[in-house]
Amino acid sequence: MSWVAGIVVLALIEYLVFGFMVGHARTKYGVAAPAVTGNAHFERYFRVQQNTLEQLVVFIPAIWLYGMYVSSPWAAAIGAVFIIGRVLYAIGYVAAPEKRSAGFGLSYVAQIVLVVGALYGVVRPLLGR
Repeated sequence: MSWVAGIVVLALIEYLVFGFMVGHARTKYGVAAPAVTGNAHFERYFRVQQNTLEQLVVFIPAIWLYGMYVSSPWAAAIGAVFIIGRVLYAIGYVAAPEKRSAGFGLSYVAQIVLVVGALYGVVRPLLGR
């Protein structure tokens, strides 16, 4: 489970970096707190951070459960795909919102695999298999 823990830590660091990017964009584009609108470029950074937070709510429990009940190495590998997907999402969204799809899709598919796999891993022993 050490690899899973490492991936979770990397995902959290990624989220912190996205938060730093929002702070930098807030200054660069003159969007004073607590406002979260007013400049389209700032809003892209903000949405990257907020969407990543929304995804972490599913990702973190899913990767832990998959790692415990199915396979720790596979959980870490799929988690790495999630992190790469979030990076691609951020790059695409900041460049132009319509370019976020590939990164979103990659991270979303990784989450689906983790959730479905975790469900399988949890239910399988309950069914006596």
